Amino acid sequence: MFDLRLHPDTLSDADLVTLQTFGVRAVLAAPHATEGPTPPKELLAAFEHLVEVQLPRLERAGLRAFAMLGVPGPALPRRGLSEVLQALPALLRAGTVRAIGPLGLGSSASPAHADALLEQLTLARSLRLPAVVLTPARARERVTRQTLALLKRSRLPPATVAVEGATGVTLPLILGQGHHACLCLHPDALRAEKVPALVARAGPERLLLSSAAGAGAADLVAIPRALHLLGKAGLSRPVLAAVGQRTAERFLGL
Repeated sequence: MFDLRLHPDTLSDADLVTLQTFGVRAVLAAPHATEGPTPPKELLAAFEHLVEVQLPRLERAGLRAFAMLGVPGPALPRRGLSEVLQALPALLRAGTVRAIGPLGLGSSASPAHADALLEQLTLARSLRLPAVVLTPARARERVTRQTLALLKRSRLPPATVAVEGATGVTLPLILGQGHHACLCLHPDALRAEKVPALVARAGPERLLLSSAAGAGAADLVAIPRALHLLGKAGLSRPVLAAVGQRTAERFLGL
């Protein structure tokens, strides 16, 4: 199983054992989730900590670990974003950083957040990395539509972008524009019990799963439970393998 987003800083060693015990084998780790504007030095320190400390820790716990680096709208510094983005290429070490993200407008979707999203999507294109873009729990449908409009403007190949936080309403919009859609199995997003109906309706192509573990009160076994429920619903092993891991590996170029 592949978890497309977790935040390891706030997960204990016991949490990592739980993930592996229930079948999670690979993760895309994100920097510590912040609630408000974050100074450039703090962002860069978090990036370095993720790559240099947390990835090795995840590997020691038996997880294949990769990182994504980016600045979502809520964490956007009041000034100095260019300093952060200029430092990113130096952190792309030994192939462990596999995506730009998590990005996103946040619920406010301000013009500054839109500009920052477009700037980082341009960076993803220049670095030939996929991008992971979050949609917020609050005003999700509206912000998803705004996000999709910006993704069209970015001229990134649609399949190189995963839009996380898909719901029954937004899933067809995301897939219809050619992007990957990530179902975030988190108490603030989507329950695992909803996954079988969504997969049956949309099909498994370009679907990904994340837990957002480490960002608030997460459910560590949500992805394993969702895949168990998919099996009970009669979906085939190839579908389970695609949704659970293989599509994520292809998306990240592994």
